[in-house]
Amino acid sequence: MKAGITGTSHLNESYIMNKGVSFAAACGAFSLLLTTAALALSIALPPGATVAVPPTTAATEPDLAGVAIRDALIPFQIHSPSGALLCAGQLQDRVVRSSRTGLLDFYYAIRITTKGTGAIARVVRRSYDSLPLRVAYRMDGLGVVPPTRATRSSPGLDVAFAYLKPPVSCATPQISGPISRFVLIRTGVKAFKLGGLTQIVTTSGAQTVLKTAQP
Repeated sequence: MKAGITGTSHLNESYIMNKGVSFAAACGAFSLLLTTAALALSIALPPGATVAVPPTTAATEPDLAGVAIRDALIPFQIHSPSGALLCAGQLQDRVVRSSRTGLLDFYYAIRITTKGTGAIARVVRRSYDSLPLRVAYRMDGLGVVPPTRATRSSPGLDVAFAYLKPPVSCATPQISGPISRFVLIRTGVKAFKLGGLTQIVTTSGAQTVLKTAQP
């Protein structure tokens, strides 16, 4: 089981009733915690739709706990039309089988950006056909930069995640671990294949395409 993504985390729901802290204030804080937890859920993304990408955790979605059956680090480089190196790094391509349902969740993260002057604005995953999907990013995992929104093509083959504020910078070397949050695509399938593609696009429009997992 992979720490930080496949394991189950727990919210701290304990409150210390110190002197001078009213019961009403404690109840208000507890209510805020429950509201925050309720928001930490993946969201449906039908074909043709665009949604804000929410955070999620294994505590709020226990079905996320499982075992990684694929976890590949795929190197990539993106160059400008003149040949200048804009970004060099790795795409982490992960597939997790839920211990509760046996269904597959597809993850990716941008990590170990070692060279370049550019920034990543968009990551497009394909192909998901017309499958019912849910999307989110893992708030309880490693990484810093979350995606801002997700857009699905019609009839649903491509799922594009945009990094707007901020993009994923390649200018500062990240020598270990992910720089982006782990991005999640939840599916209702129990098998995967390596016929998928992932397109990584910089803010200038330069791009590269990698072979990755798909349902």
